[in-house]
Amino acid sequence: MKVLLVAACLLAVASAQVESSMVPGARRGTFLNGIQQMLINATATFYPDGENMMQTIKLAVMTARNDLCKINNRQEVNNPQDHNSIILGKTCKKAFVKLYNEEPDRCGGVFCDVLTDFETKTKEFLTDLISAEYDSDFFDIIEESFINPIMEYSCRCSGKMMDAWMGCKKRIGDADIWFTMMNFGGFDTAAEYLGGMDWKDFWVDLVANRVPWEDIETMLERTMANLCQRNTDIRKGDSKCYTYFYNAFNTLYQAYMKSTGLTPAKRGRGGKSDVPEDCTRYDLTQFEGVSVMNLTFGDIKEAVVDKFCVEECADFYQDEFLGCCTASMVQDEALEESVKNVADEIKEIYVSVFPEDEAAADAGITEYVGYYNDAIDMMRNPTCEDTNVSYDMTPCTEGDMSVDGEDPCAGLSGKAAKKCKKKQKKKGGSDDGDDSADPCAGLSGKAAKKCKKKQKKKGGSDDGDDSADPCAGLSGKAAKKCKKKQKKKGGSDDGDAGDCAGLTGKKLKKCKKNAKKGGNTDSAAAGCEGLEGKQLKICKKKAKKAGK
Repeated sequence: MKVLLVAACLLAVASAQVESSMVPGARRGTFLNGIQQMLINATATFYPDGENMMQTIKLAVMTARNDLCKINNRQEVNNPQDHNSIILGKTCKKAFVKLYNEEPDRCGGVFCDVLTDFETKTKEFLTDLISAEYDSDFFDIIEESFINPIMEYSCRCSGKMMDAWMGCKKRIGDADIWFTMMNFGGFDTAAEYLGGMDWKDFWVDLVANRVPWEDIETMLERTMANLCQRNTDIRKGDSKCYTYFYNAFNTLYQAYMKSTGLTPAKRGRGGKSDVPEDCTRYDLTQFEGVSVMNLTFGDIKEAVVDKFCVEECADFYQDEFLGCCTASMVQDEALEESVKNVADEIKEIYVSVFPEDEAAADAGITEYVGYYNDAIDMMRNPTCEDTNVSYDMTPCTEGDMSVDGEDPCAGLSGKAAKKCKKKQKKKGGSDDGDDSADPCAGLSGKAAKKCKKKQKKKGGSDDGDDSADPCAGLSGKAAKKCKKKQKKKGGSDDGDAGDCAGLTGKKLKKCKKNAKKGGNTDSAAAGCEGLEGKQLKICKKKAKKAGK
């Protein structure tokens, strides 16, 4: 895991120019060459002698690793897992140790894994990025070394890790790290925002109670459910939605190159793109003279929507940007609500600490939530008034591509997995039973509705074999006629031979035949059901004698 590499890449933008023997792999003049130049500067800053990480960062990583890797170090004598944690405190350390000891995922060991990889693999990762000759190589390295490991871990463990944190955060104040930060972090322990509270008490309360953890938990749960599900637009294999979105990002990158006039680093002559020329060249002439770094989503939204509505481009946009993975994400109202709640709550926390920035914080949140709303609205129902273009926005979990035996809870963990399993149990009984009697078992959404409608037309119940009931599936007058006809035919199928008393001829033979097929009744008189006139009187008389 190399999560902290993100910080290294971001710091590259602000890093000073440092002499280095490293050379960009992409040809001069391409946009990728410029990115690689920044990465070279970052690498030279973090590795001053070309090999060893700068001392301050190395010391911080080593301190954190020595503390958190005790979670992964189980021994019979003087077990490090039982020691206190400076960073996590005793309660949270115990919670994550428990997760680490649960095989096969060992989710709680992620802190040690991230720090170890950061210390040992960052240089190699940056070198590979700098050496990439083409855009495709650059993005493949990021996907294989960064995106895939993060998402594979997150799909297995994010829910479990969040559950552990939610259960232990109330005791995070026990960690010794607070005193270290207060004494050596250069913080103003008498700042006005503290409102007279002790510095440690203020920040422990903020982290444990004021941060909107419940909304964050929902946001994480729903995001992982959407990203980790199978992309059912693809019939074969087990392609996940996070791969779909990463590929969509790559396509957007190529479109960005075209629309802004930047040069991509592509194989072949002229640096041609794999993306359809006309469908991804957006009209940005009205922003001529504006730096591409200053363009916002609001600026380019109309240009993008214009391309959505071109009939020749509809198939491309449906496949690349508006597949079932996108539909699942944008139609997830719980996710949408949690994102907005988290944004509002974080803004309130920020303003409470930096009240002088309240106006800027309000404007920033309003702007970015506005972009989010615009993007969601645009993709939730992408229709075009002037053309006949429309898009299928069916979520993956509700599509017609359901795979037999597929587990709808696959990819979930923690509370999300428990909720899903509970929901599935209510839908279709035990997971251990045979669902062969129910052809709609395992389906949901549109697929389930279609299946049930089809079964209803066939005339049977979903609960079993209806061959014993010739009236199953009928309603109204047809049902009444059928039941009346069955009643006249000879009563209950549940009788035995003793119930045929009073019958003669063909009716007696038929009754005995039915009784032989099976079924008992508690009353001999039940065999008289369906008889009329003399036959009924004789039957009742004999039944009465039999009961004496």
